[in-house]
Amino acid sequence: MNSAARPDTAIPKPKEQIIPSVSNLFKSSFLILALLGTFHVTQQIAVNLENPWLKWSFIAAAAVWNAMLMIGMGVLSHEAVHRVLFRSRFWNELWGGLLAAFVLIPLEANRQFHMEHHRYSHQPGLDPENPMHQTSFLFAVTLGPFIALFAQYQVLAKIATSGDFVRVIKDLFFVGVALSFYLVLLPALGVSLLYTWGATMLALPLVFSVRALADHYGIPPVERSARNKDESEEELESGIQARQQVSGWVVLTPRWLQWLWSHVNYHEVHHKYPYLSHAYLAQAFEASRNQYPYLVVDGYWKSLLNVMKLDYYGTQEAVRPFMTMRK
Repeated sequence: MNSAARPDTAIPKPKEQIIPSVSNLFKSSFLILALLGTFHVTQQIAVNLENPWLKWSFIAAAAVWNAMLMIGMGVLSHEAVHRVLFRSRFWNELWGGLLAAFVLIPLEANRQFHMEHHRYSHQPGLDPENPMHQTSFLFAVTLGPFIALFAQYQVLAKIATSGDFVRVIKDLFFVGVALSFYLVLLPALGVSLLYTWGATMLALPLVFSVRALADHYGIPPVERSARNKDESEEELESGIQARQQVSGWVVLTPRWLQWLWSHVNYHEVHHKYPYLSHAYLAQAFEASRNQYPYLVVDGYWKSLLNVMKLDYYGTQEAVRPFMTMRK
């Protein structure tokens, strides 16, 4: 029997999985409180450091940590995009909208953008993520994050021109709440924006790039059946059409980082099983790694060093050493 035809018995079906609502709530609360706590600690320490090199080195280190926390919020908002943050639709949209807004992403626009990404993942000229990566590695590292953010608001503008103002108002409301938190509440609490949020926003694009380049960069272009443009959202969520293809990486990381970033390192597993909660991705990888092809790299720094040598659309020869199943 062909191994590709065997059912994924260790991987739950959409209605079989248990959404980890409590742990998602705990983690998201931790991320927000940790961000506030780091802002406070940075403020208290920075104002008492007289040596400018020591002062700004400390602020930079804190900003990188804050950026990692914000990436964690963004990843959890991605769970809301797929409606697996909470079982309740109301809480999924409310909490997901707030988490996305904390990283200045409009959730409704991001959902539309992201489902198109699943539909055309790593297909030249079709994948909406192409513009942020495909010019060059240096371009992707420096300007890619800004192009990615701009693309979200382009989608939001298209939603507005289509007349769907309810979705637009929801997104603008959540982003407004987040900006009020940063620009009104923090100064009211006596927190310096320069030392905290301002420095974090400078670090965030670089941290985002290191993580995002480990998603699809360097992989050969994907060619899928022309029917994928007609797939419904339910069919896209099933991931069936994507399982024999490889459009993303699996990055092996320490458990603490897997927890902090909600298993986003199993990015290709997510593309093969988009409906799964992040809590199942490691399990799904182990269950399917000998059934479907994966590209596996050991750690984000090794991933970065590897993709530096590659074009966005790489070659089979370049990625063959990382393939779990050799053709």
